Amino acid sequence: MKRLVSIFIILLIGFSAEAQRLIPFLPEPGQATGAAVVVCPGGSYLWLGRKVEGTEVAEKLRENGIAAFVLYYRHAGTRYFLLGPLAFPQTHYPKALQDVQNAVISIRSKAGEYGIDTSKIGVMGFSAGGHLALNSAEEHISSGGISSRPSFVAAIYPVVTMSDEAIVHEHSRKALLGSRRNDPELRRKLSMELDIPASMPPAFVVSCMDDPTVDYHNSVALDSALTAASIPHEYHQFKKGGHGFGSASKDADWLPLFLEWVKNLCKN
Repeated sequence: MKRLVSIFIILLIGFSAEAQRLIPFLPEPGQATGAAVVVCPGGSYLWLGRKVEGTEVAEKLRENGIAAFVLYYRHAGTRYFLLGPLAFPQTHYPKALQDVQNAVISIRSKAGEYGIDTSKIGVMGFSAGGHLALNSAEEHISSGGISSRPSFVAAIYPVVTMSDEAIVHEHSRKALLGSRRNDPELRRKLSMELDIPASMPPAFVVSCMDDPTVDYHNSVALDSALTAASIPHEYHQFKKGGHGFGSASKDADWLPLFLEWVKNLCKN
């Protein structure tokens, strides 16, 4: 029995979400475009799709001259999935947002070292990571005169709303808000389709109509809100593709579209 308890404790510690890590994938100097992307894997704010929605995406961005930084941000963790309010420590909003904000500021502060243009640093996220990317575009800070506002944002099959019961992704909301998951004000604040700020950077959005995990109407609502706010953006809606495919999908081949979009964006 003691051995089983010990194994259980080790598993919980192993799935701890307190650690933060930023992993750079830098292109060769002769291939570098000066653009950079912070990559936020998805995982319902409970875990991270580190390979498919992290390192594999970063490798492809690097191959195309874009510096990529995979962010392992703080999240509720498997322990919260298993134990809920009994889990310790509790890791909820705004910790993941703080990690993205700090990542952008850190990259900007070292732009010369990385060979990056400070005006071409974006944030890309998948699923719940897409929500986080959008959150970083709507809520930004400054430190030492350096802004955390991304130059652009890419949300791939993103979680968007925390308040629309018809389409909300329950696991993401529960993990992000924790004990405050029933707080109507916080739900509204973290519904990315509501109150788009004038400072919102250009956005690139992708969703699939057959997504079995996050209702594609999350992206439809975001597209409508960005249009109403006159925020420059592209929304690509695919009939097939599903969810969780990262950069590779024969039915939803979004990466070439993004590369062309960001190339044109960074010309300006």
